[in-house]
Amino acid sequence: MTNAEIHPQHQRLAARLKALRQAAGLSAAALGQPFGWSQSKTSKMENGQSALVIADIERWLDAVRADDDERTEVLSLARETGTRVRPWRNSDRPDGATQQQARGHRDAETSGIGVYQSEVVPGLLQTPDYARRLLEVHSLLPADEIPAAVLARLNRQTVLFDESKQFDLVITETALRWRPGPLSVTFAQLDRIALLAGQPNVRIGVLSRETQERCEARPLHSFVLLRYADAPATVEIETLTAEQEVTEPADVALYEQFLHEQQELAEHGPALLALLDHIREDLRHRQAATNDG
Repeated sequence: MTNAEIHPQHQRLAARLKALRQAAGLSAAALGQPFGWSQSKTSKMENGQSALVIADIERWLDAVRADDDERTEVLSLARETGTRVRPWRNSDRPDGATQQQARGHRDAETSGIGVYQSEVVPGLLQTPDYARRLLEVHSLLPADEIPAAVLARLNRQTVLFDESKQFDLVITETALRWRPGPLSVTFAQLDRIALLAGQPNVRIGVLSRETQERCEARPLHSFVLLRYADAPATVEIETLTAEQEVTEPADVALYEQFLHEQQELAEHGPALLALLDHIREDLRHRQAATNDG
């Protein structure tokens, strides 16, 4: 993660923690030792490279013997930083390809990724044509940045074949039926999902329309849940104009619970493949009916 990708509020909090450690005369290793932290964790916290959670910040303030005023000020800033928003139009924001490359490095650092997608196919599963069409109609990227952004997005997908990581993806049938272009693009995308569902470390579930209509599956915005072996999990939510990051553990836990609930309701294995075939045939019949009309 580059400095341009770290929210200024997060940067200020991280810098304040570093200043307190230095004022207390503690090295990064010495500060984290009583809590079993690695030097790497301490360094990432004070450089803004990892999520900052309240419990860890309270331990940090204990270690540096912060006074009451310092504790109040730092904890107040930490609570405000628990949910951060990064506008896409930031003047110092990198181009589309660089953003995707940074996410690829982020993905590689995780122990696993959870995705809930209610509108479109998740980026980790997209075919080249689908990714290109999606960026053309649903992003603020300039047209000349799209080819490089598509290539970088496809390169990110290699992480799916790292079997040390677990991927849990839930997609609604409505998202699968969204057509970004010719029917052939949608059919190729359905084939891609069926193929990747066979990966031992990739669990893809699709919420059928029937399940959604029975109100068993609660509606919610799409999100990505990033899990780490040595750091707290975080949640990322994309809107048309910004990216929101949720780091407070209690809030992240709600997203974990929601994703688990949706996986339990989704179709997997043979039932998933049957549903994909049903969607394919239904779209083909609809297309034929339109042509006849």
